Amino acid sequence: MTVDITHRPGSRALAPVSGALAWLMVAHFTNDLYNNFLPALLPILADVHGMSLSRAGLLISISTLTGSMFQPVFGYIADATRLRVVASVGLACAALGSALLGVAPSYLWLVLVTVMHGFGTAAFHPQSAGFVHLLSGERKGTRMAVYIMAGQSGQALGPMLAAFVAVRAGLPWVALTVVPALLVSLALVRVVPWHWRVAQQPGMSAGLRDALRQNLGGLARLMALIMTRATLLHIMLALLPFMYRNRGAPATEGATAIAVMIFAGALGGMVGGYLSDRYGRRRVLFISFALASPLFLAAILSSGPATMVFLALGGAALLGSSSLVTVEAQSLLPAHASMAAGLMLGVSMGVGGLLVGPVSALAQAVGIIPVLTVVSLLPLPGSILTLTLAGTNPGQALRLTPPQAASVHRRDGN
Repeated sequence: MTVDITHRPGSRALAPVSGALAWLMVAHFTNDLYNNFLPALLPILADVHGMSLSRAGLLISISTLTGSMFQPVFGYIADATRLRVVASVGLACAALGSALLGVAPSYLWLVLVTVMHGFGTAAFHPQSAGFVHLLSGERKGTRMAVYIMAGQSGQALGPMLAAFVAVRAGLPWVALTVVPALLVSLALVRVVPWHWRVAQQPGMSAGLRDALRQNLGGLARLMALIMTRATLLHIMLALLPFMYRNRGAPATEGATAIAVMIFAGALGGMVGGYLSDRYGRRRVLFISFALASPLFLAAILSSGPATMVFLALGGAALLGSSSLVTVEAQSLLPAHASMAAGLMLGVSMGVGGLLVGPVSALAQAVGIIPVLTVVSLLPLPGSILTLTLAGTNPGQALRLTPPQAASVHRRDGN
């Protein structure tokens, strides 16, 4: 399917594509900076509001469900309407929901601001990721990898920011952290060409229902891939600290292992995105999933510094495909790139995260090492599944058609 990105006539001049992409990266970093405020502040909030552990855990579940499962809904709204502020308003709401945690007067208000944050991040991600795809030309893998790495960097720094402000200045002062997000949200409205749209060529159906029906098999395989990866990643994050504790290591060593794995994964995602633009996405996806299992098995069965080395390599291999599945889905639904991003980044990741609870209960019953050993094998069937993908790399399927000079350089202010 070949499509053009066209500009709505009569709109004002817009920033260059490179500038818009840069702001989308900044916005993703800013949005995800607030994603882990809640986990970082939960111990303090529990003391202030007298929360039980189950009530605290419910807030995490609410945040995960609203932030993940509603992404396709907002993706559909962004694709199907001319609303240009879905991502901008989403960013503002996500930041406001997290910042207001510090001044919420009751548990009910904590629930409400958590829902605000979840809906905000669910609104931000699909439209912003859709426009990264549309504006990236033939370097979709590389630029989506940078976009995702920006978000991961924000997630890593967010808890430290929230904890620092709450401890040093006091919990209510966390509300002031919303200011940077509001400024970035306003900048997005001005500099990102939200009016640029995908226009189907004559004779091609642009309907979402038809597009989903035509690509149902491919989308199902991609969702299975990302759920496999998300399940392994979330379970490793949940159980690694306990594995280190059982080995007699201090808590800081388990936290360091997680940080090393995630940081290496971010670098792996950058490398994977670059390689996919050169050698094709299916090849990189296959290698990524095929290498992840033996590397994580080696990490679990080894000890000492070798464990950390294998965790880093496993994280880099597993997350080397972090941008590729999303880009592949967007290539299947080029006229609905926001919806595709919502399916991959939202629903699939959310379902993978929901499996952590039952698997953690199983680990408590049979042991952490046996469960981690079995879970580490999940990418192997995923690697086989990558061989059934189309294997195309349609970097030229979307062509950026700049607006006519007359339509953007008029001096009458229209």
